[in-house]
Amino acid sequence: MEEGNSIIYGLEHQTRALSPQYGENDAIRFLIGTQSLKPESNQVHVVELEEDTGALHTKVFKHDIGEIWHLRCSPHDAATLLTTHNSYDPNTSQCTMGVSVFKLPTVEVIPKDLDDLSAIQGRNPENMELMTTIRPEAIGEKSKSQMALIGTSNSLPILREYPNRLMAEWDGEWPPGLMSVLLIQKSGEEIRCGEWHPTEASRIGVVYEGGVSVHDVTKGDVVATTATQARARQNLTGGKWNPHQGHTQFAVLQDMHIKCYDTRTDCTKPSWSIDNAHKQLARDLDFNPNRQFHLASAGDDAALNIWDYRNGREPIFSRTDHSHWVWTVRYNTYHEQLLLTGSSDARALLTAAASVCKDLDEEAAKISQALEDGVLQSYEQHEDSVYACEWSASEPWTFASLSYDARLYIFMIIINMMEYCSHLWDGSAKYLLDALDRLQQRAIRIIGDEVTKP
Repeated sequence: MEEGNSIIYGLEHQTRALSPQYGENDAIRFLIGTQSLKPESNQVHVVELEEDTGALHTKVFKHDIGEIWHLRCSPHDAATLLTTHNSYDPNTSQCTMGVSVFKLPTVEVIPKDLDDLSAIQGRNPENMELMTTIRPEAIGEKSKSQMALIGTSNSLPILREYPNRLMAEWDGEWPPGLMSVLLIQKSGEEIRCGEWHPTEASRIGVVYEGGVSVHDVTKGDVVATTATQARARQNLTGGKWNPHQGHTQFAVLQDMHIKCYDTRTDCTKPSWSIDNAHKQLARDLDFNPNRQFHLASAGDDAALNIWDYRNGREPIFSRTDHSHWVWTVRYNTYHEQLLLTGSSDARALLTAAASVCKDLDEEAAKISQALEDGVLQSYEQHEDSVYACEWSASEPWTFASLSYDARLYIFMIIINMMEYCSHLWDGSAKYLLDALDRLQQRAIRIIGDEVTKP
């Protein structure tokens, strides 16, 4: 396996938000969000790689609402995306974190002819359609109605912390039986990120400092809320939906720990947790797309850990190949043995974890036989912290890395095709069918015409 070719794309403003276009199965597209402090200067860049020529084609859209800290494309609609942004509120003279859902006017990036190319080159940034915006709610009648009481006797810590505020909510009187834990979004509580639900196109999970809310973006309703236990005062820093277990679990990062909550009920107790997943702050997590109990995590201890959360005392795989904080970790969608990490040491690493991806049957194990655990390739083209690394949603051997100095690199991994195909033919059927389907799609793009079906 070799490093292969790389293509660079530079932006004007600093960046940290990157997402593949999940709803697109044919083209290699990535979306980038800028992080500028200048008013009404932030943008969303759509970058498409033309495989045949290696050329990059781009479209730019306005994001005047504020600087983008997190970006996710919808897996259900290629033209829909959500951004987690920091924007200035002139009414309060403060900056507020929020989540907004946008609709692109078009998903086409590559010009069809010379006239179209001239029009694109001379075009100013376009507008996106703003669908909805979610912001933290101030404590008032609306948030009061969303409070949930759980019959326990563990309420004293939170009651001591917010006595005056809570007393005001109930006109100076405690409600009957208030021996409970309160599920409440505090006034001014920051939003950390938003994530699309894996199967329901209208729902997103929003991570706050103190809990998770599931929102229906079409109706504007809060479908479910979870909150950390009152005695655990560490704030949440991020999270992600569990693609398994019926798509009802949402895992969050809380200081050094990983906790997962069932979103079907309002609760404070996690369904499962991994305490002290990292020696320092946990920065990111990603679930294995094929194994329902495996997930990878990265943190400020420079470690990449893989866990079986049924027994979270020790990681089943651990590497510390980076020399500084690790900001992102991603499983390859088709090849679970391959993981990407990005770090403040200005490197992106491609790591193999073949030893924890072997099955009991011999045929499936053959896919991992050609790989040894450890770093397969170090990508050191960046000159600043690598905040995001993402695999292409349409091509399993292509990925992008984004650094804070506004540099996007797209890498195409070169493999030994004979060795790869031999393991495909000996491996499981789902890998074979996925690979052949991608080869057929690429052939159609090169020919430029649909294959006539009988």
